[in-house]
Amino acid sequence: MQRILKPNLWKIVLTGILFFVSSVLWRAYVTSHISDTFPHGFPFQFYLGWGPCQRGEICYEFNGLFLIFDILIWYFVSAFITDRISKSRQSK
Repeated sequence: MQRILKPNLWKIVLTGILFFVSSVLWRAYVTSHISDTFPHGFPFQFYLGWGPCQRGEICYEFNGLFLIFDILIWYFVSAFITDRISKSRQSK
């Protein structure tokens, strides 16, 4: 298990790609159904902005713990994907 989770360049790059793509797709889905909310993050929504925002109001919320959970989940997913790819290449 520790071998699977050991960081390397491909796992980190794939984590970033999965994190970005899932966040963009989730934001597109939500904004197409709810017109005035703008989330970031999937499966944990770590940032949510809404509008229109009046002067002096706070129209967003951020949760750093959810950001860490999001990154960890996508790292685990990318670790298992890269492990499966390397096992399939070794078996050929």
